[in-house]
Amino acid sequence: MGTPFGRVGKSHERLTNFTIISLMSLIRIENGGFEAQILLEVGGRIVSYNRIGSPNLLESDPNLWKEKKEERITPAPDMLDFKAYNGHEVWLGPQSQWWKQQNLNDEKKDSDLFWPPDPYISFGNYAITLQTSDAVQIEGEPSPISGVKMTKKISILENGNLQFEVSVQNIRNTPVAWDLWLITRVNGMNPNFAPIDDPSEFELGEPSHPWQGRPTYKIEKGYFSFTPEDYDGSFEECTGKAYLRTSHPVIYTQCGEEWLKLSFDHHNPCEIHPEQAEIELYNFVCKDPKNCLLELEYHTPYQTLMPGETMRTSSLWSVGEAPPKRV
Repeated sequence: MGTPFGRVGKSHERLTNFTIISLMSLIRIENGGFEAQILLEVGGRIVSYNRIGSPNLLESDPNLWKEKKEERITPAPDMLDFKAYNGHEVWLGPQSQWWKQQNLNDEKKDSDLFWPPDPYISFGNYAITLQTSDAVQIEGEPSPISGVKMTKKISILENGNLQFEVSVQNIRNTPVAWDLWLITRVNGMNPNFAPIDDPSEFELGEPSHPWQGRPTYKIEKGYFSFTPEDYDGSFEECTGKAYLRTSHPVIYTQCGEEWLKLSFDHHNPCEIHPEQAEIELYNFVCKDPKNCLLELEYHTPYQTLMPGETMRTSSLWSVGEAPPKRV
């Protein structure tokens, strides 16, 4: 029986290209002058991607990569803590359903407070199933909260682009319904551009808390952009999420001197859950630029999975291309 994504890297050989740091496994892959690192014990998330010898393009605190086992969040049905390891991870959508498809925590199931996400998805341990110098395939632990098991494959291609693939399989004997929610976090002061066809096909959500303001934004020349450079400090914090319905699911962000482009597959808007949008951007801005955060997000179609069924998606990361002019 084949792997969920077929062949991994240049061969199926197992390599030992990883580092044990205080009981945390940090996997490194490289190709084409680029490298990426994946943290296995915290949701199998990508915590760095960059040209070799250049700064990390993602927002993630290296100090957290060095945590001891007892300092980490341990997934459990009653574990409601959250820690911002950031980087790139995958959630399930919609958010309103996070705790509704389980019977292990009745208080959360009956609550209208959706946060936090499934701890088994975000903070569970991932095991390597295949690895080469330029690719790794990892498998998460089954989640009794969401009823799925997640598998990821991260590859760096010969041109340095990063290809990300993810699948989830229903592990229950009853149906589950989810979408795949890809989240890539960078510094919140980064310039950012997402194509938008019609300004009316846009919605800005409310701040996360009543004491926060809304982030500033613009829609100009066919692009939506948060404009954190316009933050005036009148609020201690500004937060907001932009929901974009677009025919061109691509996001650009400038990380230092580099342009990072994320490309996704496009789907009919009617297939996306009505609480979400195919492309979403979340901006958190405060008085300390180092603590600002920008999330680049993508939702797949909302699907019902029968027992044993699988859904999957992918994205492509590339460095160097600035947003082109749009007519």
